[in-house]
Amino acid sequence: MAFNVWLENRTPFASATHVQANADGQEVFLAMFSASFEAREQGAELKPADEQLPVALGDVPFGDPALSSNRYEADIVAEKPTAEVIVNGTAHSPKGNPVREMQVGLRIGGVQKVLNVLGDRIFDAGSYSAPHPFRIMPIVYERAYGGTTPDGKVERRNPVGVGFHHAPSADPGVKTQAPNVTYPGEPFLSPADRPRPAGFGALGRSWQPRIGYAGTYDQAWIDTQWPLPPKDFDSRYNLCAPADQQMPQFNGREDVSLVGLTPTGRWDFRLPRVVAPLRLIFDDRVEERAFRADTVIIEPDLWRVTLKARLSLVTRRNAPALREIVFGHVSPVLLSALRKRKTYLNPLGSDGTLHHRPVWQP
Repeated sequence: MAFNVWLENRTPFASATHVQANADGQEVFLAMFSASFEAREQGAELKPADEQLPVALGDVPFGDPALSSNRYEADIVAEKPTAEVIVNGTAHSPKGNPVREMQVGLRIGGVQKVLNVLGDRIFDAGSYSAPHPFRIMPIVYERAYGGTTPDGKVERRNPVGVGFHHAPSADPGVKTQAPNVTYPGEPFLSPADRPRPAGFGALGRSWQPRIGYAGTYDQAWIDTQWPLPPKDFDSRYNLCAPADQQMPQFNGREDVSLVGLTPTGRWDFRLPRVVAPLRLIFDDRVEERAFRADTVIIEPDLWRVTLKARLSLVTRRNAPALREIVFGHVSPVLLSALRKRKTYLNPLGSDGTLHHRPVWQP
């Protein structure tokens, strides 16, 4: 039995559906939701963004897909075993004055992370130069330790980075010969150094250690399982944030602090909470689910925060079918009409949306 589910979105947020097969060959219906909020300036209240970040049905890279890290990763995964936060941002020097080195930081819930940011350096006479002064510096993996050499040597933890065996960055616009972004206490001072690739963004699907969770793709998989995922696929592969940006869950009211990632030097805010319900209309019943964010994407250059949530259901033989999902506050009469497959008519011309009910809370 194939899924044929209508998604009715009565909110200002984005949504989409997808169907995929699991390792047992069962169809999995996936509904994905993306709620973007913007502050417009430091200190302003977060409100639903005029331009919502859509549900991503494919990876969105920063540049050339073959050479770039990802700005956004596809949302089409059935499960994320923990919550995670991504920050796509830029280091801004204090008060716009040129600096050679600074630190940037993120705090949300139990996650506290600091990165060191240096200006461009070149390798000359057996050592690296002093950092060149800068005012802004993108925090991307193309500027972190890693790389791929012309003769094919690859730093599997970050193939697009810089400094591995003197590898240049995958981004030709990056002129530094040493990483701009490192962890404190793990400086890159010599070509022999092997620090952890540092960043706040999404790790590539084929990078270590993430690829270790993807399962076993060998001859036995080709003979017995292809084209389905391998039986030993681990859902931790679906997490794209570094391990130090993962947490058990979001409660919806976490305080967030970003340091050094805005022109003002600091951005403090509280995560908004989506309270619009999700109602699942089956042949025999209506179930209500809550919007539970498992991914937060923070874009301080845009003063934007996006909450991502999902729900998934597996095909069950001879079970009452899921026909429709309604996202938002709607009248009980509309829900009853949908469940009974009847036309909803309101003498006042209403479409059944309860516009007076808030869909989010600050």
